[in-house]
Amino acid sequence: MNKGKLIVANWKMNFLYKNAFNFCKKILLKKKLIKNKFVICPPTTLILQLSSKFKGITFGAQDCHYEKLGAYTGDISALMLKDINCKHVIIGHSERRKYYFEDHIILKRKIESVINAGLIPIYCIGEDINIKRKDKTKNHLLSQLLNTLPKKNKNKIIIAYEPIWSIGTGNTPTVNEIEDVNLYIKKIITKINLSYEKTSILYGGSVNKHNSLVFLDNKNIDGLLIGGASLNLNTFSSILTYK
Repeated sequence: MNKGKLIVANWKMNFLYKNAFNFCKKILLKKKLIKNKFVICPPTTLILQLSSKFKGITFGAQDCHYEKLGAYTGDISALMLKDINCKHVIIGHSERRKYYFEDHIILKRKIESVINAGLIPIYCIGEDINIKRKDKTKNHLLSQLLNTLPKKNKNKIIIAYEPIWSIGTGNTPTVNEIEDVNLYIKKIITKINLSYEKTSILYGGSVNKHNSLVFLDNKNIDGLLIGGASLNLNTFSSILTYK
């Protein structure tokens, strides 16, 4: 396995400050054992408090608005996230697409906003079970990539392949299937923009303590985007410390 893969923890709408503080404190106690790079994406309310306390952890956000400032009640911009020591922003997670009806137009603007703010977008793509059954996965991913990624961008981005049918179900693609999709994504994004050649392609979707180790052993899986398993200290620690 290539050392130093990227592990992104998506805490979703979980943890209050006390729990989050204790979690991060215990993670840093294992600092000397950690073999992989990692980013923790807590609820927005926790980012400033945690980033101020834990300089050894990189923090990201779970979403942002596409405008810098404006009359958008309840929203947070990428510029505001940068102001509270945020480094990454998850864009296009399937839950945002499903519950907030985010389409290609909105997601493209969000990605551009994150890049313009000097942050790194973690762009999520993936297919539902109907698309998979019709063997249209690659066509679907192609559309998601062509319609959103900036063609003239020279800044760093990260892609996370998250098959919707796998998220929270306990079902995952085989490591060979993930590898095949990741290589396809790499091929497509390099055609969109040569600067995407070294882009990290992560896998997410029902990642757990056991299958994560199999995924990390594959040279064409550059890291993991983890949901529920990132809330369990023992599980998350075992992934971070895996050689």
